[in-house]
Amino acid sequence: MNPIYRWIAAGAGLLAAGFLVWYFQTIVFYILIAAVLSLMGKPLVTAFGHLRIRGRHIPRWLAAMATLIVMLVVIYILARWLIPVVLQQINQLASFDIDRLTAALGEPMRQIETYINTFLPDNNFSARAYLDTRLAPLFDSVNLGQSITSVTVWVVDLAIALFSISFITYFFLKDDRLFFESVVLFFPSKYEANIRRALDSTTTLLVRYFIGICIEMLIKLICITVPLYLIGLEFNTAVVIGAITAVLNVIPYIGPLIGGILGCIIALLSLPAGATPGAIIFPMVIIFVVFQLIDNIILQPYIYSSSVKAHPLEIFLVILMAGYIAGVTGMLFAIPAYTVIRVFAKEFFNHFRVVQKLTENI
Repeated sequence: MNPIYRWIAAGAGLLAAGFLVWYFQTIVFYILIAAVLSLMGKPLVTAFGHLRIRGRHIPRWLAAMATLIVMLVVIYILARWLIPVVLQQINQLASFDIDRLTAALGEPMRQIETYINTFLPDNNFSARAYLDTRLAPLFDSVNLGQSITSVTVWVVDLAIALFSISFITYFFLKDDRLFFESVVLFFPSKYEANIRRALDSTTTLLVRYFIGICIEMLIKLICITVPLYLIGLEFNTAVVIGAITAVLNVIPYIGPLIGGILGCIIALLSLPAGATPGAIIFPMVIIFVVFQLIDNIILQPYIYSSSVKAHPLEIFLVILMAGYIAGVTGMLFAIPAYTVIRVFAKEFFNHFRVVQKLTENI
């Protein structure tokens, strides 16, 4: 076959595959989430498989089912605990009075106005008017009604997603090679050995990474919620802020900053009676900074050294590029995707010096 026609056929195949992935992106997303969950549940399946009942090992299908049940129970417990708290917080924010916020921020707002009008005397800047313009639409009753409708649709979609992901996850847990065997089918047989080695290395790295991330999120949830409650925030507010910062902490470098800003905003909108902004925000900033130092010095180096094995600047640039391409979603999946790319690059393109440098620690 003429090499030109071969390249044309390969390009057409890639375009067709890309179109199918785009068209069925929801299903592809379910499969990827199920693959991640199966990686996280793999150690538990192995542990269940070592158990004996009447002298016989538990069959693989039963170990997979038990693992899936454990994972669903954990998700159910977290959802049952967090969802009512989040809904209560949403109701509190929906009935929020902007006048209360502007009154609480009276002195800082006056200082901001004085500072800005000093340098821009013709601007006549009003912080109160700015807050009214920006915040009032967020609490408008029409927007709230639209949000409730959106939430209803979201709940239905979530139920379908949970069932689909659980179903796929069970079979990935039951046959831990099923996903990999499916991937191998898309490559020529002469590359099968390379693909299998790359997939085995990827599995080892990603299992450590995702388990480490879950542990890190749990630690941050506890280490943020408890101190915020102790400094005077309501427990529900502290839990919501802790959950938001824990989830955003998955995005290295940028995530903690975004989580801290959102946490301070929520705290300002939910100030306890008699509390001043300075008495809450200043301790919050200290709490966020102290935990971030612990996270950067202890937790993240351990997670990345045992999984990603990449330079911090390298990871930072990858996250920025992923955010530019796909926003927050891209930033969330940047490190796992980059890990997979590095492993495959080492397997197939190790003759390039740049690949050798980027993958020397894998």
